[in-house]
Formats: sequence, structure tokens, C-alpha cells
Amino acid sequence: MLVTKYNSFWSERFQFVSAVKLSSTPTCVNVLPYRDFEGMSKYFAVGDNNGKLYIFVRSGDISLEFNAFPEASDPSPITAMVSYLSLYKNETTIVTGHENGAIATHRVWETMLNNGDEWSSLHFERAARFETPDSGGGGPRIGLLEVHHVGRKKYILASDNGGKITVFKENGALHGSVTPTRKPVAFLKQRLLFLTENGAGSLDLRTMKLKETECEGLNNSFARNYVFDTTDRSKAYGFTSDGDLTHTLLLGDVMNFKCRVRSKRKLDLEEPMALQAIKGYLLIANKEKVLVYNVSSQNYVRVGGGLRLLFSAGLDEIIASFLNQQVVDVSIEKGVSTIPLITSDYEKHVIISLGNGYVAMYRSNLPVFKNEFSSIMWTSPVLFFVLFLFGAWHFFANKKEALTSWGPADDPFGASSGSVTGGAPEASRSSEIMEMRGGGVGGGGGLRGSSSRYVSPPRYSGGDARFRAASDLKFRGSNVESGGVSKRRDGLFVNSQVADDSN
Repeated sequence: MLVTKYNSFWSERFQFVSAVKLSSTPTCVNVLPYRDFEGMSKYFAVGDNNGKLYIFVRSGDISLEFNAFPEASDPSPITAMVSYLSLYKNETTIVTGHENGAIATHRVWETMLNNGDEWSSLHFERAARFETPDSGGGGPRIGLLEVHHVGRKKYILASDNGGKITVFKENGALHGSVTPTRKPVAFLKQRLLFLTENGAGSLDLRTMKLKETECEGLNNSFARNYVFDTTDRSKAYGFTSDGDLTHTLLLGDVMNFKCRVRSKRKLDLEEPMALQAIKGYLLIANKEKVLVYNVSSQNYVRVGGGLRLLFSAGLDEIIASFLNQQVVDVSIEKGVSTIPLITSDYEKHVIISLGNGYVAMYRSNLPVFKNEFSSIMWTSPVLFFVLFLFGAWHFFANKKEALTSWGPADDPFGASSGSVTGGAPEASRSSEIMEMRGGGVGGGGGLRGSSSRYVSPPRYSGGDARFRAASDLKFRGSNVESGGVSKRRDGLFVNSQVADDSN
């Protein structure tokens, strides 16, 4: 009798790297920002329900193990974690948030081997404990941690279950705190924008003032979780209280921003769940399975903005790919439901908790579309700047064309004057134009003549009476003989027909 059918989709698209098993329950995972010479992640950290922090090498070997609060008689589970590179290349700071509201920083660094070619194992020391009103314990659970860079200064943003946002300096000193109307769900890196349960908000670090707005399209539902896209930070994917998987846009800056739900689709998946993004894809995990969605623009923009499900895989199927024995139930351990955990380095590596203390690392083999034309933020200020440049270029090009278009071809006297002076010096042309304008003003001809239609002058055998001799003209330039002008004018009308003055 067939009990279950093995699905090979996961093993074909995600290459197994390593797996570890903790004797405790994993509660938080994070990929450290260390990279090797190939640009691949080297370490990942796991926090457990006993307040311990484990750091593993990519191969699965343990490098460090220590208590976040060694002096605490009752250690609190690690509920949030963030890491960032310090000023020194081989040093990383790890910030941990705990169930009792405590926050601490830990300094981790690598040392060189004797030959000086490779880094050896990690070392650590506790850097600081953040001073908060609830530092003694008993505070609300820390749910979110994020790092904001202002030049060389770094600020740690923490949000608890009550929704309060607390900002710390890197040395652990309190910078300020503020409470938005709705609880923050996800912070946008480097822009001090964040998504809340029903909208979006921004924070000004100088004044600690908040600005908030509702998100269009939520329709009175609340967001449970959000994750930002790895290639376009204005996109976010979330899960709502109505069971909808949403594609949300967060546009603008701290002063002016807007939140709008672009698309929704029903997602029949039991909560709680965790969301994580890698390049071109979205991964959703709960205590039973993992779903992989394609969010690359070439695939989902054409069908109206909906995310396309590639495949799903059960956690028992995933864990069976590296264990010889079949695991019947990986979602329950001593009567306690497993917390879905998934994170990534935003590139290829994915860390996922599989239950029963198992944590595994995989490398994605999914194709990544490079140079995506549609991934440009055409809804961002970049579009308006490009349109402004194009409009300015178009305006000045037309203006230049209008200024330069008045020439001999558009001058009603251009043909005759140009023909009269054809092959002659520029001074001769100037004298003819000056005479025509003078005659028009004084005698009713030329520009101010009574006739509205210009008629070609008749053919004359001699000089033209309307033209003065060169000696009568007063202008700067060489003298021109009148005889030469008449000869050139005779030559002009040799093959021309005489105009009929009776018309």
C-alpha cells in the first residue's frame, strides 16, 4: 500500500549543503555576512529556546557556542537576530533580541592561520547589553531587529510585540522610542520606512517623529508577515489575516511615501508561517511544507501581477533527502509545535528549520534572470527624473530649431537677394538688403507696400533704378561697383519668363 509519494522537485532545485541537529528547539536563524573568495556565505547562526547562540560553518561544523546572557539565572529564548559587518573586515556584530525584551550585542571575529593565507575559526566576546526601561526582564517580546546606517554611525531598530519602536546607538545607549498606531511587521533597509499591519510608516531619527499612512487594497484585513524583494526593495510580499498572499508596493521616501496592494490571491496554508526571498523567488514555510513562488518580472507581470507557484515540498520529504530513516512526524516535539524558520543570504543559500532540532542549508539551483528590464523601479522617482530630462531635451531642441529656422529660405526677399549677390562678397548682399528696407519705409514699397502679394520684378536690360550705386551706401565693408550688380542681375533672368504686371 502506497503511504506517500516522494517529490524530487526540492532536491532537484535546491542542492543540499549541510545539516545540523540541536538538542534544543531552534527559535531564530541568521546568515552571517562573511563571504569566502568565491562570494559564498561562510557561516550561519542559530538561536534556541535556552538563550544559546550557535554559529556553524557552511559545511555544518560548529564554530562557536555561547549563552547570550551567561549571568541570567533563567535564560530567555532568542526571538530575533540581525548581523552586520563592523569597521574591520574580519569582524561582525550580532544583535539578539529575547522573549523577555532584553537585547544584547556580540562581537565575532576571525583570526589568521600561521601561513597567513586563510582565516581560522571564529572568536567572540560580549559587546554590550542595551539599556531599556525593561532591562531587568519581564518586558514584551522582541519581534523585529534591523540596522540603519548613517555614514559611519549605526543605529539598531527594535520592535516588540506591543508595536513600540526603540532606537539604540551601536554602543547600547538609548537614542529614543516611539509607538505607531499599528504594529510594525517589516523594516525597509536603509530608508527608515516600514510596513505595519494595515499600512506603512516612516521614522525621522533626528526628531523621532512618525508619519503613517494606510495601505490601499487591504480592505480591512491585517498583515501577519512581510518580506521585501531582494532586487527591488519597493516590492514586498505578505500574508494577511484573511488568508491572502499579497504583492505590495511601498514607494517614496521618509517625507512622502505611499503603500498599495498590487495583487491578492488566496493561500490555503495553516499558520504560523515564515516568508523569505531570494533572487527571483519567494519561499513560504509553515510547520508542514515549503512553497516556492516565481516572482521574477518576466513570469508574473504578464499574467496581471499574480505570483506563480512553482512547486511545494513537505518537510518530511525534504528531511528524507539527507536522512536514511524515514521521519514520520517532524512537526511535533514533546507536544510543542515547531516554529517555522527560514532565512537566506538573499542570493543562493537558504537556511530552513525542519523540526526535531534539524536545521539544514541548501544552495538554490533555480535560474536567475539577469538584467531584468521590468525590474527597474518605473514607479519610483527615477522614472520622473528620466521623463524630466527627456522633456527638457525636447523643449530646448524645438526652441533651437525655431530660432535657427529664420534664414534665407524663410525670408520672402531671400531668393532675390541671395540670387543677386550669388558669387559676390557679403558686403554686396548687405547693401541690397539695406536699400530694400529703406525704400519700403520711405516710399510705400518693400515690406510696407500696399500689395499683399509679392510679384517678381520685371526683367531690365540695364541697372535697376530701385538700387542705389555702391558709392551712396554707408556701411562698413568693401565697395561694390554698380555695374557688376547689374550684370549679375541680367544673368539671373536669362532663362526666366517676364512677370505680367497686369495681374
